[in-house]
Amino acid sequence: MAKTNPKFYESLASKANPQTGAAGNLNIAAAARRLRVEKGMRSIEVCRKAGDLDPRTLNALEMGRIRNPSIATLQSLVRGLDITISRLFREAEMAEPENCFQGTQKGFYQMEFPQYKVKVISFTPPQRNFFCGKLIIAPRKKIDQLTLNYSKPVYVSAMIGRFEITVAGRKYLLKEGDNLFFNGAYKHE
Repeated sequence: MAKTNPKFYESLASKANPQTGAAGNLNIAAAARRLRVEKGMRSIEVCRKAGDLDPRTLNALEMGRIRNPSIATLQSLVRGLDITISRLFREAEMAEPENCFQGTQKGFYQMEFPQYKVKVISFTPPQRNFFCGKLIIAPRKKIDQLTLNYSKPVYVSAMIGRFEITVAGRKYLLKEGDNLFFNGAYKHE
């Protein structure tokens, strides 16, 4: 029986949070405070402008003591901030690392497969069905279809040196700075 390589994308996907994007994870309190501070408003000003928002309620909301504010409280809050409810939720969604992330070349996380002499660096937080990062491959090491078993789009770039890749029977020689984009469902090695 042939020895198979690890399936990188499955390993990477296993790190992903299945709750990604779920509304229950939104931090409305932090978003409300951020928007209030961004507008240069004090809590009391927001409450006066809202007309029916108690300062203690706003304080409890911003401190995270109210985890699930009522619709009436949210309506008062957005009226006081002079924004739409969608703006409040959009602000909360953008604060989630899976929705907006500024990274570095060092990556968000790394995985090593020493038995295959491959290191994976992800530039983004874990996401299901998406990987953006780099594989650092030892010299003269081959990556095959079993390793990169992925039916989504694949982007390959030669950062240092050069390598050859075959996609659907067609050979490509990539030298430093070259890149290739292809459907991962095509046979590649």
